[in-house]
Amino acid sequence: MRPVFAFLWALAFISSAHAYTGPGLGLGVIGTVLGVVFSLLLAILAIFWYPLKRALKIGKKNIEAEEDTAEEESQAVAENTPDSR
Repeated sequence: MRPVFAFLWALAFISSAHAYTGPGLGLGVIGTVLGVVFSLLLAILAIFWYPLKRALKIGKKNIEAEEDTAEEESQAVAENTPDSR
């Protein structure tokens, strides 16, 4: 308990420091905050990207399969029709 009182006693009599931090400190803090925010967004995107990519690929395969089926049917119809000469 004595260290807490000693700390509070010392804190009560501390005078302000006359120091200049400059713009570099502010830019460093801004850069750090932006870096943390963007890294969190990138982590979230990375977690959801693979399932999203896989879902889009599956949808793309279905569309391509339908197009191939339609193309094969049109070729079969064209082969079965007699030439009109």
